[in-house]
Order: sequence, then C-alpha cells, then structure tokens
Amino acid sequence: MDSLKSSLKKALETELTNIPKPFRYGPVIHQTIKCFLYTMVKGADLWPVPDFKPPRMSDGFLDLIGVDSDDKVKCAFAIGPVVELRAVKSLEALEVEEKWLITFSTLDKKVKESTFFLKPGIEHLHLEQK
Repeated sequence: MDSLKSSLKKALETELTNIPKPFRYGPVIHQTIKCFLYTMVKGADLWPVPDFKPPRMSDGFLDLIGVDSDDKVKCAFAIGPVVELRAVKSLEALEVEEKWLITFSTLDKKVKESTFFLKPGIEHLHLEQK
C-alpha cells in the first residue's frame, strides 16, 4: 500500500504542477484530481462513479468510487483542501477495502490539524504544491 500511496502522490503532484499557475486554485485542483482518479480507476478495469452518495447518508457524498463487474465497490475517494468530518463519515459508511482521503491545501498546519478526524482504514494522502 505504501508504494501505491507514494506513486499516486507523485503522479497527482506532477499533474497539479501541469496546471497553469493562474488557474491553480481550489475548484480547478479538486476537479483535476477527480479527473485523474477517474482515468486511473477506469484503467484498473473498474467503473468510476463520480459524486456517489452513500446509502443512509443525508448530507455526505464521495467524489469517486470504483465499482467492479459484480457491482461491488472496490475503492472510494474523498477530495478536499483539508480533512473534513463529513468526508470521513461518508468513507466510513461504505464497506470497501480501499478508502482514500486526498487533501491539497497549501496550509500544511491546517491539514495536520484536520487529520484529527481520520479513522483507521482510511488512507490520507496530502499533495504538496510547488
């Protein structure tokens, strides 16, 4: 898992540096990450489903899930500038092996403080921006 985490981090950070600087802000970064993950999940022979709302969740959603040919969710991703409780609860609502929470804020202190919400079984990946 660590090698996957490391390679995913490197690939996403490279992708973010390719965004022209004047356009490198919150929503653009968020959608760029989602598009990258969509392609990655599809390449893993899973069907990517964006903006998935977990059952029994009134206000939560996940940015992307990967579903296999048997309609079983294999991976789930939540993306945000910092770790949010709503995202953690949405990830916890699914029985899935790979749960990822990807953060991208340039305010490292805020990201570190927000990791308080993380639960076991959720991989946190913070993307550094240059």
